[in-house]
Amino acid sequence: MNPTRFIIATTLYLFGPKKEGDLKKMLGIPWGNLSTHLRRLEEAGYIRRRHVLTVRGPRVLVSLTERGVDAYSELSATLRKLLKDVEKTG
Repeated sequence: MNPTRFIIATTLYLFGPKKEGDLKKMLGIPWGNLSTHLRRLEEAGYIRRRHVLTVRGPRVLVSLTERGVDAYSELSATLRKLLKDVEKTG
């Protein structure tokens, strides 16, 4: 998974569903880049985007799918194992 997409997935995993605008603010990613990364995550089946009506008008809510949670959990476990292995070898 691309590092930016991993950060997006991490944010959604830790904080739950977020509006696209909130993700942009939280991560400091320009709209164009965010849109591209979200599209790729959606195409892979890792996230779901749905239109919701809020007090401030229509927004797009982004959430991890079950497949996204599984992929994130697997990748983060692999990274933790890699870090432990690196620490052991010094």
